[in-house]
Amino acid sequence: MRTSTTFGDCKLMEMNNPNTTLKDCIHVEKGIIPANLCEYIINDTETREWKPHTWYNNTAGTYGSEETMELDTQPATQELQNLLTPIIIQAGAAYNAKYTYPSERTNQIMTKFTGVRFNRYKPGQIMRYHHDHIHSIFDGKEKGIPVLSFILNFNDTYEGAKLFFWDDYAIDFGVGDICMWPSPFLWPHGVTEAISGTRYSAVTWGW
Repeated sequence: MRTSTTFGDCKLMEMNNPNTTLKDCIHVEKGIIPANLCEYIINDTETREWKPHTWYNNTAGTYGSEETMELDTQPATQELQNLLTPIIIQAGAAYNAKYTYPSERTNQIMTKFTGVRFNRYKPGQIMRYHHDHIHSIFDGKEKGIPVLSFILNFNDTYEGAKLFFWDDYAIDFGVGDICMWPSPFLWPHGVTEAISGTRYSAVTWGW
């Protein structure tokens, strides 16, 4: 059983504000993705193949997938990547401005992003509790350490499928919202079971 009920309230003394908590480092840019683009993305992704989500098993040294309840994923086409990239950069800049120190060596959190991956949650599907140790970033063509996680949300016509941190903190998404938080292990998270409707979202990581 996890004992992190109040973990998100832990103080981060090294931040600009000594009262900043782990929860305070989770930031949502509301409605930053235009609604018509969200609708276009949903319609476009439904014309292409979805596959079960896979994740890297450090113990086995291989990628795997749960037999049940696993969400569906697909990589972004170049067209959709190009449409979303300036919006992701804009959201990242807002986070950067809010949370970094005003000095030459610490005024930029990230310089690159991974390719966008779309996520689909149909009734009964979840994202299991985890933290963002993204193996493909370390092992891929371009290597980096993920420092900022992004979730892009494209619709609100669903129940359940809530992004949650620890055991007690959930995000209520609207259409076009982008949620960002530091990628390290202090921010474990998951997505609760989808109850009805279908949730469409995407993920990328900055380094």
